[in-house]
Amino acid sequence: MKITHKTESDLVIVKPEGRIDAAALGSFSAYMNTLIQKGHKKILIDFSQTEYLSSSGIRALVQVKQDLEAKKGTVALCSPNPHLKELFSVVQLDKMFSIYPSDFDAYDELLD
Repeated sequence: MKITHKTESDLVIVKPEGRIDAAALGSFSAYMNTLIQKGHKKILIDFSQTEYLSSSGIRALVQVKQDLEAKKGTVALCSPNPHLKELFSVVQLDKMFSIYPSDFDAYDELLD
């Protein structure tokens, strides 16, 4: 799995590519923890290049949300493929997270 990010104003857009599964979980969690520890409080995770999200990946997303909320921050998700969109609905992540169809849709609400 490859992860990149860019910053737009006070928003960090994280783009994981490939699979977020047990094999990639350590890398994903460490990456997200580093961003949070550096003081970033608004994170958008762009799933446009993510093929698969395992149950351990779901737990990692929930942990990121909890860690950011503890620091008065927020995390949102965008651009899920149809499989991920269905998964988010089934496991009710769509009730926990703001999920946008694209990064542009998210920018309007998240950028200062």
